[in-house]
Amino acid sequence: MAQAVEAPASTTAEGPTQHTQNQLASLARLSEPFQPNQISKLPKIWCGKCSKQPYKVCDEHTKKRCDDCDSKITEAHLHLDYVGHAELTGRLLEADPLWTWEPLAFDADGLPKFDQNGGLWIRLTVAGHERLGYGDAQGKTGPNAVKEAIGDALRNAGMRFGAALNLWSKTDMDEANAETKNLASEPSREDRLEALYGLMQKRWGSLEGLRDVKVQVGEESFHESQVQDAAGKMRLFGELIDERIRELVQSQKEQDFLRRMRNGWDTVNGNEASLAEARTKGFLDLEVPAGPDKVPTRIEVLLTDRIAELTKSPNGTTERSAA
Repeated sequence: MAQAVEAPASTTAEGPTQHTQNQLASLARLSEPFQPNQISKLPKIWCGKCSKQPYKVCDEHTKKRCDDCDSKITEAHLHLDYVGHAELTGRLLEADPLWTWEPLAFDADGLPKFDQNGGLWIRLTVAGHERLGYGDAQGKTGPNAVKEAIGDALRNAGMRFGAALNLWSKTDMDEANAETKNLASEPSREDRLEALYGLMQKRWGSLEGLRDVKVQVGEESFHESQVQDAAGKMRLFGELIDERIRELVQSQKEQDFLRRMRNGWDTVNGNEASLAEARTKGFLDLEVPAGPDKVPTRIEVLLTDRIAELTKSPNGTTERSAA
């Protein structure tokens, strides 16, 4: 059965759906790409020997000023793209001036509660929708650690709404490559397979992220390697990724269709067009929660009933919306 998605509200029961459309527009604003001047560079040392030295540089590398990140750092580093706290806050305000966040738990003093790892779980609310996020201080201590954890949690929760999602995907790949470089010698095939498998699990819900992993798996000839799926069954790595990509593509198509269906929900012609599209694209059996009790209802039934509702006038005659 396809994934259930909430049906549009009926104007006869709950009034116009403009509020829902405004929410969708606000959430879409969050996923728009950030401008180059809003993206910062975070240096990351990939050389394990440099990382272990007191001055963060080993005998094999030199320390110098980097033109990209303006840091005096070992040459054995790369840059991770990220959006800062201020830039993300600005985007949240553009999407919803009333956005808010709160910690999932409080301590005995009424302050946000950090877990045993020094991390903070938060709930971010934008346009009436909530997403969870987790942040940590990246090794910092003191008051700056608290601010760093909050900013990191907001970025993490914002990513669940699509904010800077492309940068997160690129960062994951860059970090995976950095880990590979960090090995003292060429990694074994087993180690590299394990790293890519872990990256696949991390990007399981991201279509763009999984496509990046698929490219890497192909370049390193791991398509025929055996890995476990969620049920513990051994599968071909390439086959498992391709199957998940098809699922995400199908889910995206269904979401796009449901958005178009909402746009035509108040007219007979709009619903008839949605019904025709559902027949063509095989969405008639897609189920969505409908009615006050949110009962799973097939799209075909939902649209047919809605057309009948709109075409029936108070005196029982039939009327058509303007073309």
